[in-house]
Amino acid sequence: MEQRQHLKIMGSSSSGGGIYDKVSILGDGEVNGNIECRLFTCAGTVRVYGHVKSEEMKIRGTSQMEGSLLTHKLIVQGQGDFTGGVKVQEASISGMVNIGSSLQGERLKLRGSIEVQGDCEVETLSAVGSFAVCGLLNVGSMDLRINWNCHAKEIGGEIIKVRKGSGITNMLKFIPGIFQVMPDARLTADVIEGDHIELEHTTAAIVRGNHVKLGPGCEIGRVEYRHHFYQDQDSVINSVIQM
Repeated sequence: MEQRQHLKIMGSSSSGGGIYDKVSILGDGEVNGNIECRLFTCAGTVRVYGHVKSEEMKIRGTSQMEGSLLTHKLIVQGQGDFTGGVKVQEASISGMVNIGSSLQGERLKLRGSIEVQGDCEVETLSAVGSFAVCGLLNVGSMDLRINWNCHAKEIGGEIIKVRKGSGITNMLKFIPGIFQVMPDARLTADVIEGDHIELEHTTAAIVRGNHVKLGPGCEIGRVEYRHHFYQDQDSVINSVIQM
C-alpha cells in the first residue's frame, strides 16, 4: 500500500484537497477541494470547500465545511458549521454545531447546542443543552436535560427521557458569554412517539406510547397510551386515550 503523506497548515495559509494520512491545521487554514484522510485535526479556524472523509476528526476552535462529512469519530470543542450531511459513528459535541442537511450516527453526546436542518437519526442521544431538528428526530434511546429551548418536528424512539437541566454546566466553558441558562426552557414537538416515555417541561400536540409518564411543566394536546400512564399535577393535558 502506498504510504500517505501528511498535510500541515500553520499560521494563515491554504492548500488543495487530496488523500492524506494526517491533516492538521494550527492557526487559520483553508482547504480547497475534497479531503480523504485517517485523522483530521484543527486547533484554530478551518474552512474546507469540499467533502471530507476521515476515520477521526477533532475540531478545537471554529470550522466551516462547504460539503458533507463522513467520519467514524467526531469531536467538536467550539463551533462547527457543515453545509452538507453528516454521517458519523460516534460524536461528542461541546459547543455549537449547525448541520445544513441530515445527521446520521450511532452515538451522539451533546454538551451545548446543535441545529439540524433535515432529519436526525441516532441510536443513542445523551444531551445537556439544546437542539433544533427541522425534520424527524429518530432515536433508539434519548436522555435529554434541557437548559435552553429544544425543538423537533417529530420525535420517535424506544426510550425517551426529558428532564430539566440543573443549572450551568461545564459545557459553558467552551461557549462563555453566548448563552444564559433559561429557567423556562422546554422541549416542543408536534408528535412524540415511543415505547417508554418520560417527559418534563414539554409541549406537544400528541404523545403516544406504551408507558407514558408526564412530570411537571408539560402541556400536551392528546396522550395515547397502551399500558401505563401517569400525570403530574403540574401538567396540563386536553385528552387521554388508552389504546
